[in-house]
Amino acid sequence: MKTLLILLAVSLPISVHADLYIIANKDLPIEKLEKNDISSIYLLKKKHWDNGDDIMPINLPATADARARFTAQIFDSTPEKLGSYWDKMLFKGETPPVTQNSEQAVIMFVERIKGAIGYVEIKPQSSQIKILQQFK
Repeated sequence: MKTLLILLAVSLPISVHADLYIIANKDLPIEKLEKNDISSIYLLKKKHWDNGDDIMPINLPATADARARFTAQIFDSTPEKLGSYWDKMLFKGETPPVTQNSEQAVIMFVERIKGAIGYVEIKPQSSQIKILQQFK
């Protein structure tokens, strides 16, 4: 009986949330962003860094767990509800942030594009990336 309980406990999925990292290219002249700044960037209310460079926010696909966590953490919303915002913005001629298919693609994009900002659950190990914020 004890063996059966141990086997059941080992086989049950463990719900572990990784941290969420807001990342940017290492050359960006900023060291930290607050939640309201990140929100403004991803809603395209803030389009330029303080040095005048264009900001290029990068999203993961709407089906990605990290995107759901990002949307909940930053906007207190869901990707579906945020989609309604973008439907309205598209009507006004604003396009939503670029979407990359994976966290690795987000990291590679941010490594190469100076004004890019993204979010990932995998802590980047690249010397070309800086972490602007970390959420638990």
